Amino acid sequence: MKLYKIILLSTALSTLFIACKKIEIRPEGSVEVGEAIRNEADIKAVLNAAYSPLAGGNFMGGRMQRLSEYLADQINGSIITGFDGDIVNYRSSPNGGSSEFYQEPYYTIQRANKTLENLELVTSSIATKVNLEGQAKFLRAISHFELVRLFAQPYGYSTGNTHLGVVIKTISAGEKLRPRNTVAEVYNIVLSDLNAAQNLLPSTNGIYPTKWAAKAYLAKVYFQMNKFDSAYKYANEVIVGSGASFDNTATYITKRFNNPVSSETVFSLVNDPNVQRFGGLRNDADTSLSIGLQLSSSTYINGTSNTNDRRKTWYTVKAAVYGLNKYKANPLVLSVVHITEMKLVRAESAAELNTNLSVAIADINDITNRAYAGTMVPLAVSASAAAVKARTRTERKLEMIYENGDRIQEIKRIGALGEPSFSHGGAPWNCNGMLLQFPASEFSINPNFIPNTTGNCL
Repeated sequence: MKLYKIILLSTALSTLFIACKKIEIRPEGSVEVGEAIRNEADIKAVLNAAYSPLAGGNFMGGRMQRLSEYLADQINGSIITGFDGDIVNYRSSPNGGSSEFYQEPYYTIQRANKTLENLELVTSSIATKVNLEGQAKFLRAISHFELVRLFAQPYGYSTGNTHLGVVIKTISAGEKLRPRNTVAEVYNIVLSDLNAAQNLLPSTNGIYPTKWAAKAYLAKVYFQMNKFDSAYKYANEVIVGSGASFDNTATYITKRFNNPVSSETVFSLVNDPNVQRFGGLRNDADTSLSIGLQLSSSTYINGTSNTNDRRKTWYTVKAAVYGLNKYKANPLVLSVVHITEMKLVRAESAAELNTNLSVAIADINDITNRAYAGTMVPLAVSASAAAVKARTRTERKLEMIYENGDRIQEIKRIGALGEPSFSHGGAPWNCNGMLLQFPASEFSINPNFIPNTTGNCL
């Protein structure tokens, strides 16, 4: 079994920065590099620092998921007030709650760019240099991808995808007055970086991303684009070749987010046992706290109504307050991409293409047999493409609840595919309020930066 993860050790990073005193990089809140990068150790320090904002509370460590759930259809938004309440009600403000999330991916991008600009200082071996390049391009790709998914209309919204996306940053300094790139341009750089990363990264890479992590993200990106042939290809490569394996045991319910990591893990972010990271995710799922992100009663009923569904143990209820305990493990493993997701991508892609249906049927039957302890009637070997797609979407909603913004992106992707698709309150997938608003600082000093139009969903 191969485990692909990043262990985020704040103490280890601190030691690393002390050893490389010429570099002054704060894990979050600043992207400035104090002095010149002079050697290979400095390059490694900069690249290691790129992982910290990635897993930080304002990015994948909580804020990305929370903002995504505000826009989707699974939470009880009636209790959310202030700037966050504006997002829930599709009135995202330039002075609102999205600015914290907006800056964090660019911290990772800046540090990845700094690494790429100084690769000539890596002299220990060609393999090390290539590996660092692959990691930097992987990090830059996934950061641009998550930004464009929440701050722009989805791929497929306009002809040629010429609608505005986010600013692409491929150098570490300057570019302060750049206009927003189109969604087509953003997806092009994401795909270019991921394709490079899959060729640069090794199959095994210790605690760092591998070629399989890059391929898994290629599957995710192509699936978001509704390019099902490529999505199927890369999901299949990961399932067949990565060494990560589908966990068919009842304990997968807890193992997906526990340590040691699940056999399904393709890429994850892992806590140090002595450091309590991912507090946002923990608190959001804890409905005993006033800041808990509460589920709607309909979401709770949908997830628990089948008494045979093992996934019902993810849900909690106390005094009619509904929540999740997916992220209560200690130490918590944040699974960014896993084999179950790859099976869901492969199955729906096959159904959309109306090919390889036997593979798709086997994928969904694997998931349902595990989830319902063999009590669910499996898809027949003769099931139609439409039946496979319908079952896949049903199971995806249950399997991926509150994971990495999956639900809101499904609403957008399905709408861009040309099917009716709505979020809470009946808001259509392409209304203005479905987008997060950029911080006012972006366009108040940059006349070339066009903000998103606000509101107008309901």
